[in-house]
Amino acid sequence: MQKKIIVVFFALGLLACGSPKGKTDKLKTSEAPQQVDHPGEVIYKRHCLSCHQVNAGGIPKMYPPLAKNKVISGDKEPLIDIVLNGMSGEIEVNGEIYNGVMASYRNLSDKEVADVLNYLRAGFGNSGEKVTVDDVKALR
Repeated sequence: MQKKIIVVFFALGLLACGSPKGKTDKLKTSEAPQQVDHPGEVIYKRHCLSCHQVNAGGIPKMYPPLAKNKVISGDKEPLIDIVLNGMSGEIEVNGEIYNGVMASYRNLSDKEVADVLNYLRAGFGNSGEKVTVDDVKALR
């Protein structure tokens, strides 16, 4: 008898709430597509966001903030080198010590590297001379 009651409640719950598949489909159709304003934003979200976060604030003690960062706003060459070759060990950013590992992103095209660096240099409190595809190509 208890099994029948449980089955009835479960069935009523599915009817009242809909199936999980139905809910997922409804969410998908009601979501508006996100507009990308900068070509480097997609690359940042795909490759950088997990460590450096949505606001480019980083993760304390591990991954430095890219926001308001002198390296991001500074000379292009060291910045390009970090993206192409990665880095590890202690570094100081804005008075804080970080000790993480950044992978090499040599697999990105020259255009992708330039786009993501220009995205960072154009926002998050940074500024800097535009990084060109030729700049990246010269350091690769």
